[in-house]
Amino acid sequence: NVVNFKDATEMMPCVNRGLLHIWQSAGPSAQLPPERVLLSRPVLQTALGEHHGLLLTQGECGLVYSFGELLWRDVSVPVSTPLLEGSLLGKTVVHVAAGGFHCGALSEQGNIFMWGENTAGQCGLTEKVSEPSPVSVVDNDVVPPAAVRVVDLAFGREHSLALSAQNELWAWGSGCQLGLVTSAFPVWRPQKVEHLAGRHVIQVSCGAYHSLALVRSLPPKNYNTQNPPEKRERGQSPHYSVTEKEESFTVDGGHYCPLGVELTEVMTEEVKILHNAPVICGLSVSYSSSPVCLEDVRLSLEAEKRALQGQKSSSLTNINQRGKASTNRRRSLPGTPTRGSPRQRRSCASRPSSAGRMHSAAPKEAGDGLPSLDTEVWSWGRGSEGQLGHGDQLARLQPLCIKSLKGEEVIQVAAGSHHSLALTAHCQVYSWGSNMCGQLGHVNSPVTVPQQAKLSDGLRVWDVSAGQSHSLLLADGDCVQPVLLYCGQQQEPTSMGYVSSVCSGGQSCAVLADHNIMGFISAIHELASRERQFYCWLSSMRKLLLTPLRNRGERLSGPTPPLLSFALVCDPLMIDGFKYAVSGDVDLVSLLYWPLQQLHQYSRVLLKLAACYDVLTTEYQSLHQGCSQYESLSSSLLRRKKEAENTFHFWKTHSGKTDLRLAQRRVVCESSNRSLTLQNAGRFSNHWFILFNDALVHTQFSTHHVYPLTCLWGLPLSPCFFFFYHSLLFQNKWLRSLNQALDQVLGGGGQGSSPGVMGMSRTASYTFTGEGRFKDAQYTGGWLAGRVHGRGTMKWPDGRTYVGNFKNGVEDGYGESVIPNKVLAKPDSYQGHWKDGKIHGFGKYKYASGEVYEGCFSDGQRHGYGMLSSGKLAKKSSSVFIGHWVHDKKTGYGVYDDITRGEKYMGLWLDEQRHGTAVVVTQYGVYYEGTFKDNKMSGPGLLVSDDDTAFHGEFSDDWTVNGKGVLTLANGDCLEGLFNGEWSAGLKVVGTYTKPVAEELEHKDRNSFRLGQYVVPAGQRWLCVFDECWSRLGCDTAGKGERTIAWENIAVSITSARRHSPDLTRSQTKVLESLELIPQHGVPVTTANYDNIRRYLTKACETPLHPLGWLVETLVTVYRMTYVGVGSNRRLLRQAVLEVQGYLIHFFSIVRFLFPGLPDDGGIIPEPPASKGRHDSNTAEQGVLVVCCSSLLLPLLLPRLYPPLFTLYCLQEEQEEAQYWDRILRLNKQPDQSLLSFLGVQEKFWPVWMSILGEKKQFLSPFTCSTTFTPSDKLLVIQKTFEELTQEIKPMLHGDFLWCMDDLLPLFLYLVLRARIRNLGAEVNMIEDLMDPNVQHGELGLMFTTLKACYIQIQQESTT
Repeated sequence: NVVNFKDATEMMPCVNRGLLHIWQSAGPSAQLPPERVLLSRPVLQTALGEHHGLLLTQGECGLVYSFGELLWRDVSVPVSTPLLEGSLLGKTVVHVAAGGFHCGALSEQGNIFMWGENTAGQCGLTEKVSEPSPVSVVDNDVVPPAAVRVVDLAFGREHSLALSAQNELWAWGSGCQLGLVTSAFPVWRPQKVEHLAGRHVIQVSCGAYHSLALVRSLPPKNYNTQNPPEKRERGQSPHYSVTEKEESFTVDGGHYCPLGVELTEVMTEEVKILHNAPVICGLSVSYSSSPVCLEDVRLSLEAEKRALQGQKSSSLTNINQRGKASTNRRRSLPGTPTRGSPRQRRSCASRPSSAGRMHSAAPKEAGDGLPSLDTEVWSWGRGSEGQLGHGDQLARLQPLCIKSLKGEEVIQVAAGSHHSLALTAHCQVYSWGSNMCGQLGHVNSPVTVPQQAKLSDGLRVWDVSAGQSHSLLLADGDCVQPVLLYCGQQQEPTSMGYVSSVCSGGQSCAVLADHNIMGFISAIHELASRERQFYCWLSSMRKLLLTPLRNRGERLSGPTPPLLSFALVCDPLMIDGFKYAVSGDVDLVSLLYWPLQQLHQYSRVLLKLAACYDVLTTEYQSLHQGCSQYESLSSSLLRRKKEAENTFHFWKTHSGKTDLRLAQRRVVCESSNRSLTLQNAGRFSNHWFILFNDALVHTQFSTHHVYPLTCLWGLPLSPCFFFFYHSLLFQNKWLRSLNQALDQVLGGGGQGSSPGVMGMSRTASYTFTGEGRFKDAQYTGGWLAGRVHGRGTMKWPDGRTYVGNFKNGVEDGYGESVIPNKVLAKPDSYQGHWKDGKIHGFGKYKYASGEVYEGCFSDGQRHGYGMLSSGKLAKKSSSVFIGHWVHDKKTGYGVYDDITRGEKYMGLWLDEQRHGTAVVVTQYGVYYEGTFKDNKMSGPGLLVSDDDTAFHGEFSDDWTVNGKGVLTLANGDCLEGLFNGEWSAGLKVVGTYTKPVAEELEHKDRNSFRLGQYVVPAGQRWLCVFDECWSRLGCDTAGKGERTIAWENIAVSITSARRHSPDLTRSQTKVLESLELIPQHGVPVTTANYDNIRRYLTKACETPLHPLGWLVETLVTVYRMTYVGVGSNRRLLRQAVLEVQGYLIHFFSIVRFLFPGLPDDGGIIPEPPASKGRHDSNTAEQGVLVVCCSSLLLPLLLPRLYPPLFTLYCLQEEQEEAQYWDRILRLNKQPDQSLLSFLGVQEKFWPVWMSILGEKKQFLSPFTCSTTFTPSDKLLVIQKTFEELTQEIKPMLHGDFLWCMDDLLPLFLYLVLRARIRNLGAEVNMIEDLMDPNVQHGELGLMFTTLKACYIQIQQESTT
């Protein structure tokens, strides 16, 4: 197991990192200088015991070597030729620890291996341990017991401590220093230190017979609870800067350079300027380091770059996405950001981490309410030398918090044999315990409590270690090279280069150092030193400024110290205010201006790093770019500082304009020397112009006007000025200053481009002062050349608001407006389209009275199609009108539903009055059709009551008969003469009563009182709906427009609807995407692209965002408004059918306009030869496709119109249906054989398997047509039934069998009876009214005739 390192060193080149120096602090060899140990591999970590030590070197799996007095093997090994621990090969060791006389190693998986002296059980085993042996840590408190993953080790003389990944502490060995609740020693197996259960332990350290633990403090409100705080990953720095309180983020261990300087591509959110800098110093600093060579950093940057490819941002919130890159980087780094090894950091980085695991000590609110590190130091064990720090020399069996260190922000602890050290985030060291050799670094008493070590001014300690009677400190000094401080008997050792870590044990000291190759290592050290100095500045800011202000009761919300400093740099007035608030002799100006120096140092360090690379490499380019950006930031802040100082002197000179003073306002230039005046100004006028960075101020005597630069244009627009310059030089100065100020306000680089072309389109806020519609209104939104343009918000002082689009200074496009109504104390609101500052287009207006209008507007008036809902059902007056409007009045065809009276008017209007032919139905079943004049029934009309009593004659008022007429009773009796009176109250009659005989009743013309004589023709209804659809297509009138423009309007409307509708589902989005593509519409129509047209129309009608979809949805609305509710009157059936047919005609004209290749209604499309075998309901036997509006468009409309329409059919056939259903029930009581025989079905058609007993056997699928909507679909069901019937019969007869009606009708009648189809009469009549004309005389027509004959036969069938 012994490897001769001298031979290996001679064969391998000398390494320049992880260089080990070791020396004795006492004993015979104490006067010898530090020995440089030449090893072939970089040393990652050193651990020293009483008389032995361990080395962890870089390798594939981490190689562990032992040296010194190895008593358990009875061998002494010099450090120059250490002994390789072969048992640990392949274990991937990431950490080593040395106790008094025993050793330990920790693998990447969290497993412990121990060997050495075990008399006190300190090795966790019951036998002698001469070789590394595994020690298991098992948590028996969980079920089932689980193995514990360990992340850190610390050993004393007779005890061992282990820190788990759950930040819990485990102990074994002997003595009170274990902190266990037991008196039985030794403790052979690791046990949990229960007194620290629920605490977040950050770090542990062991002295000879005492122990120290760094613990995160509990919040004050939960101090007495045992809830465990948020866990962390091992190896993360306990340092947390106050600037990172507001936004915690996730990091991995690979995101630190060896000196603990955070590597990222942007600064923190406080600076916000460097978006592409490759190496930036963040505010999170850790305090141990091990610098790397150029090759390591190059590999690190390459891995970082590969990991960040494709990302738009690389801010700190993206750090959790860089696990893979950090893993690769950690394999090449020899040092660590904190305690532990790089592979340990890598393993932690590969696991998921939370925001709370970023640092081992999260920032808490201190007593002054400011963010700070809140850690505690706990100690236990023997205290005879005061090493526990509790003010006495008593032993402690359980961990106890050292109260004097609370609030000191301790980030590291170290335990010597009989003394202890604590390092704070402010780079200060506290020490206590034995001071026999001066190892505490001070002579203060008592030594039983922590006392601050005496350090020279300017030294900042960032690593500590403690031995038997000495302490070793690593600090920053005046030079870049770290300063090694020694406390003890021996004199301070000579310089050993760039030391990255220190280690002590027994009487030995060891350091790890790196060679400064090309200045790279020194640059890294300088960068880390600047960061530590920056944190100390933050602490000074808190101590000298923020805390006193909090104590005075001042409220500082928002800025953290860096932001506050940058704000004060740019505002000397604020600095004066803070001088008054802060007591004491404090150079506040120098303190607050210090960050400017820090930025310059960043630039200088990055430039030094860039010099280590070739100018052609990406590393050089990135570092040089970061240097330039930091220098630019520094120059920018210096310029802002100068502007602030000029402004400060300006306000001192002109102290009267106090209302113009704002914290961020800066003076650019002013015209106090009268070199600038208004053109054509009066002789005795006084004009003073002040150009600030945000406004132009015009002062006349004691008044002044402020014009924001965001609303200032270099054009003759309001607000504008015409300046007169007394000199060309002064003119150029003002123009340049004005242009630069405008460019800066508008987000430019302050280059001062011409204001005539710069910022013509911008977003700004402005309050109008001139006369006009916008007087005193406050606007925020887009501008174009001095006019409101684009999306914005306008608010008037009287409460009016408008949010939407503007164009050329007026409302134009979609917008939402609120108009207060002082009388009703409620506002009107409108959502819809505007044009030229007026409501124009489709929209929805909610009135303060409760009325709601949804429809079309023109020039601010209701014009075109619209629906007005007045009141609610609970109100006294409630009604709904839907129809045509002209100049804000009901004019044309419309439907008025008077919900309160239970009447529905369907007819013509003129100037808000019913005027013209119309139909009125009531909730009591009364039907009236006739003419109206001046809102009254006037002239001839027809009135039919619910019991079929009808009056045809003259009317003079609502329901008032006056004049000649004929009254027909339900039984056929007639009364003809003069009538007078109200229909509901009684009629006075002078006339002739006629009772017809039976023969006259049979031959009486049932159409003598034909319905529909006085109604509005179906083709003239709802023209306003179709006109709106034409308008959306860009046509002024029906069919008059450019087809290309129509398709462009469709695409634009769908695109804008997608943009303004973020809540669309995935299916809706896909439909809209397909509709955005304009289909081929100018090519001849064939059967192939005819199917494409049908599919396109189907998709278009599914969404109201398409003009055709809006048309279908609106037609459904008006149809339901007409024929639902009171409109469900059976006498309206014929009008309802004709209205559907009228829809189809108008709809088809729009479709033909979009697809001009379609033939006229009833035209044919020749079918290609390849598809002549095709056959459907619209295909004739000659091989052509017949196109009609019903076959193309009825499937799109009828499914939505089906409920109200079919209800009317059912009401019309109510009596016949009752008779039909009675026959169905009676005949279905018979068995199959009896029913077949009764219906006259020939026995050759009876199924051969039918039982003689007549039990029911169903040999056909159920026949029903009530599950489909369109007549074509219902006819296909009938056709399928006939085909199944034929297939069932064919096996019983010869092959050339043809149906005759005598055979077919009885058998089909049997099927209809067994199917028990409800409302068959309504189905038959609906099919007959709406079926395609081209199939009436074909095969489908014959099948339908057979079904109709069956219905009639069943009605007339005798049941006896």
